[in-house]
Amino acid sequence: EFERRRHRHATFRGAHPTTMATIAFGASVAARVTPAGLKPGRRGALTRRGDVSARKSIRCDAADDEARPAAQKRAPEASRRGFLGTAAAFAAGALPWSRDLAALAAGDPFPYPDVISMQEAFWAKATKAAHPERWYPYWWALPLAPYGSKATAMATVVPGEVWTFDQLQGLLDVLVNVRMTVIKLEGGGLWVHNPVAPTGELMSMLAPLVDEHGPVKHIVVGSAAIEHKIYSGPFSKKFPSADVWLPPKNWSFPVDVPLEQYVPYYPLGSPKTLPEDTASGVGAVPWQGEIEHSVLQVGGSSLRGFKDPWFVDTAFFHKKSKTMLVTDVVLHVSEDPPPVSAIDPEPLLVRGMERPDAMLPNTREARSMGWGKTVLFGLLFQPAAVDVKIDLANVNKSFLDGFTWDPSWRDGFANLCAKPLFVPPILQVLAFPRRRDEVKAWAETVAQWDFERIIPSHLDGPIDAGPREFAAAMDVALRADGFETFGADVNTLAAIEKLSRDIKSLEETRPLTDPSPIKYYVRPEPVVEAAAETAEAA
Repeated sequence: EFERRRHRHATFRGAHPTTMATIAFGASVAARVTPAGLKPGRRGALTRRGDVSARKSIRCDAADDEARPAAQKRAPEASRRGFLGTAAAFAAGALPWSRDLAALAAGDPFPYPDVISMQEAFWAKATKAAHPERWYPYWWALPLAPYGSKATAMATVVPGEVWTFDQLQGLLDVLVNVRMTVIKLEGGGLWVHNPVAPTGELMSMLAPLVDEHGPVKHIVVGSAAIEHKIYSGPFSKKFPSADVWLPPKNWSFPVDVPLEQYVPYYPLGSPKTLPEDTASGVGAVPWQGEIEHSVLQVGGSSLRGFKDPWFVDTAFFHKKSKTMLVTDVVLHVSEDPPPVSAIDPEPLLVRGMERPDAMLPNTREARSMGWGKTVLFGLLFQPAAVDVKIDLANVNKSFLDGFTWDPSWRDGFANLCAKPLFVPPILQVLAFPRRRDEVKAWAETVAQWDFERIIPSHLDGPIDAGPREFAAAMDVALRADGFETFGADVNTLAAIEKLSRDIKSLEETRPLTDPSPIKYYVRPEPVVEAAAETAEAA
């Protein structure tokens, strides 16, 4: 049935496998200038210091186009032009969403004369010399773009209680935000979830919080994914008295090297292990009176003899602020990019191009186009609406703008934006079907918490959602197949899923034992209001 649905959907317009292999090979052998900085813009609750205001909406506020400096006539020169930087933008040329380029028709200026100049300008700003406060010297341990350049955007979620700090990371130039969340503990001190790169800029943003609320006491990683735990050691060097906590059964793909050996920067030695939850009474954590947690373990892979999970996430519930934290398990996306993505908009403008040489002005609409296509690549790997052609005689430029987008990409992105909350396609297609009962049990535990917002580690955050919305998103992921939820864009993941079954690299899928909907917490009506209604009826 899954295979029949895959062929029934619109024809797949992706690149030929040899084309994608060329891209991968070129990126793997190319040298590149390591970039360094991203320039904060004036957006919503974004700040370079601790002076922030709470974000009121799950949507990112759009930048004020009028407040931006005039377009450059010439791009600044880069000291070197490397292949990987332009190859990175290959993903960039495949991103976004919008309608007509009304801004272009109105005469808005192009910020750069051509796509090469625009990309060189971005990498020229992404150097240690340009922004030393954003430089992260250990970027080589996980060489994701933009490499050593780690601009940070800070926001207040709950004043005096909860803050977020976003940076960018990605493959090639498909850059998605990764988020650290900080919570004030009642007894003094700070609790940090999924730390990001401890640059000078990030430390300067944290300093006022430390001064007011006390030092970082706990550094807690909720995921087994290397991109989230890789910074825990270097971050702990900045706060040497803090304990570091990692989830149980924590291993890394493709080689299972203990993290304290791979990145040997833990002042207190090996990280501690999170208990599987706070409800069972098995194991304890110092903050369990304030923050509950429950660990989700999914998978079973031939890489580990089917004995250890390949996906691990942890939900945390901060009771006072009614905030739930997760890493990847549920997401929301808006049309506008998160503030950190708009600090330097060049990658968004490259990715937003609909076809070769179709340069975009630096407008909200163009940035939204770039963000939409970034999200489609990041979540679905190879969207159905893009056709990639690489001209070997002009490789640098082709990796930037050798992408032609069918207008149907807008429908795919609009479909994602319309969902109040969703489980990422890779989990719905590859992970959850193999452990449906275990995922449902975990979801019912989490859905009993009385939260009002969710902060994931990617895309939008905070998300205005409670137990009902969370349960609904998890029910969809456990019951519907990927085509019902994401349409033809899920073709690539469907092919990977079929291959994994053919070569038996993942467990067989398992149906739900109990098909009833996930039970969730419903806040009782206030007694006073109920009494008033009864009296009024009488």
